[in-house]
Amino acid sequence: MSKARRFVVASDNHGDQYDPETFAALKAFLADFKPDLRIHAGDAFDFRNLRRGASDDEKAHSLEDDWEAGVELLRTFFDGGKENHFLRGNHDERLWRFAESSTGLIRDYARDGIKRVEAVVRRCRAKMLPYDSRHGVLQLGHLRIIHGFYAGVNAARRHGLAYGNCLYGHTHATDSAPVECVNGPAEARGIGCCCKIDMPYNSQYVAKLRHDNAWCYGVLFDNGTYQLFQTKKIQGRFYAAEEIKAY
Repeated sequence: MSKARRFVVASDNHGDQYDPETFAALKAFLADFKPDLRIHAGDAFDFRNLRRGASDDEKAHSLEDDWEAGVELLRTFFDGGKENHFLRGNHDERLWRFAESSTGLIRDYARDGIKRVEAVVRRCRAKMLPYDSRHGVLQLGHLRIIHGFYAGVNAARRHGLAYGNCLYGHTHATDSAPVECVNGPAEARGIGCCCKIDMPYNSQYVAKLRHDNAWCYGVLFDNGTYQLFQTKKIQGRFYAAEEIKAY
């Protein structure tokens, strides 16, 4: 029988917009499940202050609160992992984009922020990938992990057609779609989010009705095959298997 390694994939806590119940449940799950492979699939920080077209209210929010909350989750998530990966999301990537700004103050802040992120990732003994449709893909056996590049109700199928068997965040929704493939059927799965479902920016967005606080986990075998599970918040509680048996 192939040897199995436990893995967990979580995403989209968005700095100080994290959901406290999800963070507490994820922390407890990690202590019980003890996954060897830990993948954070991006948007550890919100950086709404750096969003193009940010409102005056968004610009007034504390970047330090956002930073401290994102760092705390990363440290907690990666603590105890034997192989750690951090895939930058589109919100994290704002630092790298503004590092090329023509405005000196913004450029200097972004470059300093990049150094801080890189230092945290090093301390967590994690490898970091950029937010890039080609270079931001983590291959985990026969499974690919990405932050996500499509949105909307067809996001799962579009990701599946592009990446085959894959897990993604980005949309904040738990979703799945099978796709046709000459090498056999593939499935793309949206893993949900670790942030608040209701945030100021999405108060009138109907799309948020599809959002779930959730994460994925499973076992990866040495031949590249895997078994996948997902847990999500149900009436304020999360239900997950601590032990996985083979029959």
